[in-house]
Amino acid sequence: MAIHSDSFDILRNCRALFIRHLGALLQDSHLVSGPAIAAIQDGAGAYFDEVIATNKRGNFADEVNGLTASRITLLAEDDLELGIRLDNLTARLFDNSGDSLWKLHLRFVTLLRRPELPKSDNPVGPKGICRGLDSLFAAAGVGSLDDKLNLLDQFEAYLRQNLPALYTELNAFLESAGIDTAQPAIVTAPGGPTSARETPAAAGNALEGLQQLLAARLPAMSQGVVSTASGGAAASLLSQSALEQLMFRLEALERMGRFGPPVLPGSTPAGEPMMPALFADGSVSETPKIIRSGELGIPKTATESIAIDTLAMIFEAIFSDPELPDALKAIISSLQIKVLKMAMKDSTLFTDNTHPARLVLDRMAQAALGLPLDVSPRHPVCARLFELASQLRLEPGSDQGPFATILGDLDALIAGRREQIAAEAARYQPLLEQQDRQDTLATRVAQIIRDALQKNPPEPVSRFLDGTWRQAMLQIGGEAGPDSPPWREYAAAIDGLLWSFLPKTAAEDRKQLAQRVPLILRTLKAGMERVGLPTGEQEAFLDTCFQLQTQALRATASADNADAPPVEAPFRAPGLPVRRQLQSGNVVLLTFDSPEPHSPPARAPAYTPGDWISATLGDGEARTGMIAHISPTTQRVLLLNPEIGFAAAVHPAILDRQLRDGSAEIRSGRSLFDLAAQRALGQAGKQSGDS
Repeated sequence: MAIHSDSFDILRNCRALFIRHLGALLQDSHLVSGPAIAAIQDGAGAYFDEVIATNKRGNFADEVNGLTASRITLLAEDDLELGIRLDNLTARLFDNSGDSLWKLHLRFVTLLRRPELPKSDNPVGPKGICRGLDSLFAAAGVGSLDDKLNLLDQFEAYLRQNLPALYTELNAFLESAGIDTAQPAIVTAPGGPTSARETPAAAGNALEGLQQLLAARLPAMSQGVVSTASGGAAASLLSQSALEQLMFRLEALERMGRFGPPVLPGSTPAGEPMMPALFADGSVSETPKIIRSGELGIPKTATESIAIDTLAMIFEAIFSDPELPDALKAIISSLQIKVLKMAMKDSTLFTDNTHPARLVLDRMAQAALGLPLDVSPRHPVCARLFELASQLRLEPGSDQGPFATILGDLDALIAGRREQIAAEAARYQPLLEQQDRQDTLATRVAQIIRDALQKNPPEPVSRFLDGTWRQAMLQIGGEAGPDSPPWREYAAAIDGLLWSFLPKTAAEDRKQLAQRVPLILRTLKAGMERVGLPTGEQEAFLDTCFQLQTQALRATASADNADAPPVEAPFRAPGLPVRRQLQSGNVVLLTFDSPEPHSPPARAPAYTPGDWISATLGDGEARTGMIAHISPTTQRVLLLNPEIGFAAAVHPAILDRQLRDGSAEIRSGRSLFDLAAQRALGQAGKQSGDS
């Protein structure tokens, strides 16, 4: 997608700022000389230019959290180790940079108009800096591997400490240039935050990354031995008889529904030497068992081990996910052998993001959204998932058919739960309508106050109107209605008050002032009493009004304020949500609003009814609820989760802000399999870096 024509200056200035401040940062480190710093700057600048000039999504070598497959080749041993260390350094710097780098990435998505831009391809990200370090080593042409690795260790400690400040400064520059952060829900690049719906492409890269990483650890592996496009990790190095024996033993374990041996007392299982760890006493525990190639007795030099260990890492990431109920983990654990058998026969499990086995795991996670972490296995949703998993385990063979059949049942379970929760919204409809009326009233009051401030009243009067009188009008509107005589009287008092401060040169105007002021002051007094304004503050404001009205009587016709710019209403950011509670009988609805009236965002929301959203609202505790209703008049969102007794009406501005800053996330549409692959890759990269 083409770049906006007015963005080139911003990009040029951002690049110059990045290179200049990177140089200053490196100079302060006293780790390398001036020419070395120039080499790093050249490499980082070349990477910046390369990303800006690229308008298409990169391949795995460009996208997977710094762990590039191009490093895992038949290079000289020293070059390979240096490359891996640079990749691991990139990954750790990404993790260390946190929110500031993510916001910077979202600004580049906006600036470049590239929602597919991978997070790892941030033009000023750690990958560019590590590219600069690589350029330094290439330009030097001397130095032992140990010297280079020691220098990398020193750079890492220094960059961990100082890069976040650099990214904060670049964020401030782009913000001052008017570049907003893109909405996370539209960012389709791999490596983005989980608040957005994940794209299948990211998982393919993560799966390839896991397999490449495992291949790099194998002894005497030749280049290209792992290629998911040409048979994948299941390309056999085992003999056919050994593979058939392995499949037979896996089927036996699956029939048992556990990891123990299918043998009679006193007998010895024929397959025990092939799977010694699985036949050990006490192999069944509360923690789901992970099946790895070593436990199956498969040599590490066999590419079957890559398929098995890739799945093992994915299942391990699923079982360690703190957001998944234990009951769901047990259900998925029971399918581990079934999925493993499929992986041994069908390599498309790792390449096809619509593979039925992957979709089954994804749908099971979707069906369990909103369930408490300690949900009982007897819960109707869990019981149904257990039933469907049992049906799958009883199906013979390892083809896709049974998984595809179960998908329809899972979709029906998800739809039924969605309909059940949506029906709950009817109980909250009266409270929602009450809240909508309050929202509408707040909007009308805000417009009246805004119009009054446009007339440029004196500063004490502006403060009074924007604070005290706003609250008085909200109260009288809530009690009597926004079209009632008391409401009209309060609204008219504003116009009358501002008119009373204008110069009165004509005798008729002076007569009207004497007639209208008592009524205006009486209304003001009633409004101040209504909101509980202290007596001293009431008297001080009325004294101010008397002085201004006296000046109006003494003044001659003047245009002193005619050309003065109108006073804008003070800007009010959404701020921390204010939590309130509405109740009707035994129906309780929490409301979350901005401290001051705030308009809904102009952009279309990233969510729709039926989506599950996890948000932190007011008390710091994250809750997950389904969008059961969106108000057609105010766009207020009703979040419901009967499983935890949660019902909340959230102002759309609050929800939009939290989705943008990452404190809320859309949980619907995410792929459990894909996210687990990405987490497994990140963990594997850290382990490689620590080893």
